[in-house]
Amino acid sequence: MARPSAHLLVIHGSRAPRTHRGLWEVEQQVRWLLQQNSRCDLVATATLELGQFSLHEQIEHFGDRLLVRGIDTLNIIPLFLLPGVHVMEDIPAEVSVAQQTLGRKLNLNICPYLGTHRQLQDILVQEMAKSDRQTWIVAAHGSRRAGGNQPIEILAHQLGIVDAYWSVMPSVQWRMEQLLELGYDRIGILPYFLFPGHITDAIATAVCQLQQHYPQLDYAIAPTLSQYSSFAKIVLDLTVNLKIQR
Repeated sequence: MARPSAHLLVIHGSRAPRTHRGLWEVEQQVRWLLQQNSRCDLVATATLELGQFSLHEQIEHFGDRLLVRGIDTLNIIPLFLLPGVHVMEDIPAEVSVAQQTLGRKLNLNICPYLGTHRQLQDILVQEMAKSDRQTWIVAAHGSRRAGGNQPIEILAHQLGIVDAYWSVMPSVQWRMEQLLELGYDRIGILPYFLFPGHITDAIATAVCQLQQHYPQLDYAIAPTLSQYSSFAKIVLDLTVNLKIQR
């Protein structure tokens, strides 16, 4: 049996109970998958923001527990979809602080962020293939930062569909009206979000209201990413190509 290690699933943080429920469910799925593979690794969760403690404090508290149990490796898995400041700067900085506090007895490994995993795109391809939709929209939060939406634009191009956003243009409603004018009335929406929440609710409400103006609209909204059965495996796959924090 392989020497046990530990995995810390890190999200941005939210005050929404459904987000924390969704994260708890992912934690349970990852733990179950490890057990199915005869691995006794420990699994925990943490938030970058909006938590009682800073991320480095959360890492330190978990790390102290691991050292007591004789575990010397902690894989930190950023459950982030885009390579923004949080992924590129904030998380590495917090991990560096924790490493200084914990010393060399515990190796902190930063895994690639979730959005780098190719199978996320495969999930969306499979979802599209299951339905009779004429076309699809991949819907993300959106960023006002220059180039911030480029990964979603690339993803949409690779899928052969169009992109839309909640916080910036093109909005989901605008995209749907555009597609309706082009003759598409069976439209699917792929929410590029980890968990269901107020934004996915708002998108669903906006599309329902749009249907009142376009009675011919036949739409379907796919699950969020964490709701797919293969999600836990994708999370663990991120530990294969990791970056060691020194």
